[in-house]
Amino acid sequence: MSKIKDTAKKDRSGLSRRGFLKTAGQAAGGLAAGVFCLKSSGSLAFAARPEGCEIPAAQYELNFDASKCAGCAYCEVACAQFHAGHADPLASRNSFTLKPVLEFIGVSALSANAPGWPQGLALATFAEFSENDLCRQCSSPECMDACPEKAIYVDPKTGARVVNEKLCVGCGTCEEACQFGMIKVNPHTEKASKCDLCGGDPQCVAWCPTEAITFRKL
Repeated sequence: MSKIKDTAKKDRSGLSRRGFLKTAGQAAGGLAAGVFCLKSSGSLAFAARPEGCEIPAAQYELNFDASKCAGCAYCEVACAQFHAGHADPLASRNSFTLKPVLEFIGVSALSANAPGWPQGLALATFAEFSENDLCRQCSSPECMDACPEKAIYVDPKTGARVVNEKLCVGCGTCEEACQFGMIKVNPHTEKASKCDLCGGDPQCVAWCPTEAITFRKL
């Protein structure tokens, strides 16, 4: 009887050691994967992702050339019209800022780089007074990882990070997570919105009269 107890005790001990080694091995593997994710993505959140850090890369990108901008804000209007059916700036997915021209310059901001306007009349280029921030479609999008509802996904056609409004609850976690401020919760719809590249035909590019915004394949 004593021999049986000793054998059982030995077996339990052996199983415990094997279980410990297995668990330790898994933990070490997870740590190594997390370090790799952190190194490759630069994101603490993505390093902790249970499904890994690899997500499809964006296939296209938008670029803004401030020296060509005429300050018309057609990009905002076109974006809002396409996504919401009206020109409310809150519905626009880009962040356009028209900075006022100093009074002593003597020409309007709109005319500083407008086609056909003699550039010699401007004492400064419009690049100093216009900003248009566009979503970077990050390789490690913090907005996507922060979303508790998993409402942000990758568009297989463009690689854009897109908000599924049916899943979005408007909590604003994504807005807090984005270090570039490129995702916002619309107070009217109580849904988050960001640039989705218009499914591959960005309207800001299509309607920009001076070609200040361009669209290229990566």
